[in-house]
Amino acid sequence: MSHEEAFSKAERAGVDGAFTRVDGEHPVGIFLGVESGQRAMMVVCRDQPPDPPSLSAIHVEARARQGGDWALVLRLQQRDLRLLFARLVEDLEEATRARPANPGDVVVERLLRWQRLLARREGGRLDDRALRGLAAELCFFLEEALPAMGVESTTMAWRGPYSAPRDFVWPLVEVEVKAVHLPQRDVTISSLEQLSDTGKPLFLWCKHVELATEGDAGAISVAALIAKAREAIAVSASASDRFEEALRTAGYEDHEEYLARFLRFGNSLCHAVRDPFPRIQRQEVAPGVIDGSYRVRFADLKPYTVPSWREVDTSGD
Repeated sequence: MSHEEAFSKAERAGVDGAFTRVDGEHPVGIFLGVESGQRAMMVVCRDQPPDPPSLSAIHVEARARQGGDWALVLRLQQRDLRLLFARLVEDLEEATRARPANPGDVVVERLLRWQRLLARREGGRLDDRALRGLAAELCFFLEEALPAMGVESTTMAWRGPYSAPRDFVWPLVEVEVKAVHLPQRDVTISSLEQLSDTGKPLFLWCKHVELATEGDAGAISVAALIAKAREAIAVSASASDRFEEALRTAGYEDHEEYLARFLRFGNSLCHAVRDPFPRIQRQEVAPGVIDGSYRVRFADLKPYTVPSWREVDTSGD
């Protein structure tokens, strides 16, 4: 049963406070339902979780349960953000599956990231770094993912705007996208989960993205890049809705300023992330280490360069 199906079933039943477990094989008890007339997610924790952060549009509460365990309950308070809430549910489900020992800690860590993410929705314009990162993801979206996976699959797989560990996640392959520029000699891995092994093939796809001016050869405005992506997925209303939600979550809104901000794209390189790839994995870090980032030299990635992330058979997707 999909998350949307679970929520819809609970809404049709009309029983407030009734939850259904979404995956019996998940190592953590995760339940979806309706509470106080709002879509809700409950994560069962053996121990008392840390105090949860305050999230815009989403109420979060830690509760003691009769059996001695605890529950973190999240309720969506703005119905128009259902797509965003669905992404949050997916993110927490994936994060707790990877680290099931202390689900309360994992959920609160992820919620702190989402707190910053949701705050961006109220902000102004993207700075240069964020803009280049979004542009690199859109390049992968248009140049690589759409031709190989199609509109629906690609828009569902795009997780970058939601602070997920990897930017694109399919059932059989995952891809982390990085924007790089000259004379950059290394790439920053921003979390311990970003290149950790999940049992699926993982690729690091790097795209050269430079700030440019209107007169530069090959330059494209940010607004034109967004328009190109919108046109490419316009055949599907549901995909377009997901795409617009992702853009808003990334902090992008249509402004005249983006008509005058230009980017120039260069080459891309793809690296297969497989041992002994230079990385720090979550499962290798001592308990108590909450998170961390590190840098990897491009020169040390050469042995892992591959022609394409599509070397994986994705026919089962």
